Amino acid sequence: MDRATTADCKGNVWHNLEACGWAGPANTGYPIGTTLKPTVGRTITVDNTVIDGEKIAGALKIAAKNVTIKYSWIISDFSILGTGRALNGTGVVSIEPGASATILHSTLDGSNATHAGIWHSGTSMTAIGNNIFGVNDGIFSWSDRSSPTAGWNVTIEDNYLHDFTILAANGHIDGYQTEGASHGVIRHNTFYITQAQNAAVSIWNSMRDSDDFLIDNNLAAGAGFIMYAEDYHPSEQNPKGGYSVTNVVHSNNRFSTALYPCAGYYGVWYPRGSPTDGWHRSGNVILETGENVDFANPHVNGQPCG
Repeated sequence: MDRATTADCKGNVWHNLEACGWAGPANTGYPIGTTLKPTVGRTITVDNTVIDGEKIAGALKIAAKNVTIKYSWIISDFSILGTGRALNGTGVVSIEPGASATILHSTLDGSNATHAGIWHSGTSMTAIGNNIFGVNDGIFSWSDRSSPTAGWNVTIEDNYLHDFTILAANGHIDGYQTEGASHGVIRHNTFYITQAQNAAVSIWNSMRDSDDFLIDNNLAAGAGFIMYAEDYHPSEQNPKGGYSVTNVVHSNNRFSTALYPCAGYYGVWYPRGSPTDGWHRSGNVILETGENVDFANPHVNGQPCG
């Protein structure tokens, strides 16, 4: 009998990710059995470069347009710089202002000494089917002041983001984070954050407006609150008149209680702030119980989380 018909996709989904149709260790990263060519970290400066089937010791910096990285294993380690905030802005793959890249079915290992799996301050970034771990933030869209569209235009699909570290950057873990970017699709990823802090997806506006994000059909467990979409500029207490957070849609996401009874340690939705134009949520449920959480945080034993 086909395994997919017998797997427990609610109570035991984390041991059956691939059989249940989610991104997991067996269907992300470079394909098992691939013969990888040993190379070293470097800066890519030629447009349309393709990196295929490499085991890269060191970080990749992308300073060219339309670069493709596929079926590769990249291992970065910035511990020579120190720990914590000394590692701010480092990436297993870094996309520089004006550059663009597509990262496909690759393994991005930050060795617990790298800020982000993908540090994106370019014009566009696509990440599909990657296995990302050993970093503080899975993917970070950085609003670099040198470009008005830095960190924009992201497509993040079918990635497995897990085994995060608090030892790099500020220690606040996020699967995806931006402090001001626009035009993003975050669809059908798996986020597993064992630490009881921060989020699977955080969309903020401390540096510029955030607009037009679809967060759809993801599986997530852990963190503090799993989802942040908050206008907090110029302050959380009084966000009127600053940058905005608009057109952020959360749809059909599955939040799991595998790590914490409230899915996140505190709940699903960060309750002290919201997008400038309000929440746009539909079809979001707790995986194990089926409770709809479009309008509030989940309940445990009849009591509300958050």
